[in-house]
Amino acid sequence: SSRFFQAEDGIRDSWASRGLGDVYKRQIFYWTLKNPRYLSYGSIFIAGLVNDVVTGLPIGISSLCYLLICAVTAYLRNITLTPNFMNDWLSLLFTILLVNSIQVMSLDLIFSIDVNYMRYSINSGFTFVFYPLFLFLFNNLEKKIKTQKND
Repeated sequence: SSRFFQAEDGIRDSWASRGLGDVYKRQIFYWTLKNPRYLSYGSIFIAGLVNDVVTGLPIGISSLCYLLICAVTAYLRNITLTPNFMNDWLSLLFTILLVNSIQVMSLDLIFSIDVNYMRYSINSGFTFVFYPLFLFLFNNLEKKIKTQKND
């Protein structure tokens, strides 16, 4: 079978993987936790549908996972008194493990899609490990956005 695109979640072969973990889930986690007004739930849902079409996943599985991330971050925003890096980082780990478990079980048990569990686990680890780097990049991007709005 020919593969035109590389899934970021470990479902497809890793020949074209960039090794950064699941960039999309990490971005959604950050922006919906820190500043949810930048991403609407509708746009996140549509992004999930597009991801499913591009990667060949069953339609709606990525949207479900992305919206689950949104639900977790909304809950975290409501219960967190003083946000800090370590809490956010550990919350990402919990969120990624929860969402990826639901996604893997859905793909394997409901859709009978072969999932490489080891690659999926490694990808989840990279998603977690690279969060500080992306946190730095996203914080700088957010500062630039705020600066442009004030000009």
